[in-house]
Parts: sequence; C-alpha cells; structure tokens
Amino acid sequence: MSRHPAPEELLLDYAAGALSDGPALALAVHVALDPASRRTVDQLYAVGGALIEGEPEALLDDAAFEQAFARVGKAMVEPRAAAASGHPGFGWAPPPLACHLRPDSNWRRILGKFEEIRLDVPGDAHRVSLLRLEPGRGLPEHKHTGYEYTVCLQGGYTDETGSYSVGDFAVGLGSERHEPIADPGEPCIALVVAEKPIVLTGPWGRWLNPLVSRGII
Repeated sequence: MSRHPAPEELLLDYAAGALSDGPALALAVHVALDPASRRTVDQLYAVGGALIEGEPEALLDDAAFEQAFARVGKAMVEPRAAAASGHPGFGWAPPPLACHLRPDSNWRRILGKFEEIRLDVPGDAHRVSLLRLEPGRGLPEHKHTGYEYTVCLQGGYTDETGSYSVGDFAVGLGSERHEPIADPGEPCIALVVAEKPIVLTGPWGRWLNPLVSRGII
C-alpha cells in the first residue's frame, strides 16, 4: 500500500470522470500501482452503479451513498496487480501510461540535471511529462503557481514534504519551495502533470523562468 495515496476527493473526481485528461492520467497510473486506491475506485464505480440502478433520486442522499458504499465494500476482493509495459526500456510503465509511449519516445536532457519525455495528451493544457533523475541528483528548486500531480514510477525521491516511492502520489500547490532529490539506488522516474509552469527560485531562475513559461525547458 502507498505511503502517500491520492486524496479521496481526487479519487472520487477520477471515478466520476470529472478530471481533465492530464490529471486523469496521473490518477489512472496511481490507481494501477496502488491496490488500496484501486480498491477505493472500484468501490466508487460499484456504488455509483448500484445507486443509478436502484433509486436515482438517492444520488443526492449522503446516507444512502454511505450505506451503498458499505455494502459494496464488503463484497470487494483484492484487485489484480497492474501489468507492466511491453515497451523495451519502459518496463516500469503500467498500462494506462504505456499507451501514451511511442516507439520513438526518447529521454531529453534538461539543464544537465535531469531527463524528460514530454507526453502528448490531446485536448489538455496540462504539461504531462516523464522525468528521470539519477540517484542523488535533484530538480531545480522551484514553487508552483497551479496544481502539480506527481506519481513515482521507479526508485524514489525525497523533498521537503517527505519521501516518495513507487506508487506514491503527491499534489503540489502554493508558494512553498521544494527541491526533489532522487534517493540512492536505481534512477527515479516519475510522471508529472503540471497545470501551470513552475517558477524556478534558485539563482538562475531570473534568466530561465521566461524559457520555462514558454515550455522551452
């Protein structure tokens, strides 16, 4: 089970189809990797179906929702583990992510610090990327001006909010600065979905932020 599961309200939005494609991909990947969150989403699907098939007017009844959720929860079984990607070199990618990888997907080095594969999610303004950090290397210190959703896919990283490993989910928002650093061991790979460009807060931010805001880096 993940040490850092996605917030329940996000899981509910995901199950209800209320998220745009970028955040929905982050949740789908997290759900594929974390059995507890997957079980919660399966329960939410089942509860929604039970309410719709039974009494549609109960959809707005919190008590009815909780009762249906409890009944469904008793009948749920542990879900199957997600299968890994069949793409060579991308065995860490679960199926919801693997379908966004192309045979020509290659890592691109950014600022000499980390590597990125930019993913194309049509119809969504979020920046959706895979990031790879070698052990002990970090992303530049930065803060957020919009929501950022991160799912750890391989290895792990540590920042001011805690330590994250495979399947863990992080939501970044606000003016707090942080500098994720890859843990010892294998390279850290994470899916990052950003609503707005980050703001670099280090000494080079003044010159680099215009490039970041334009999506050049």
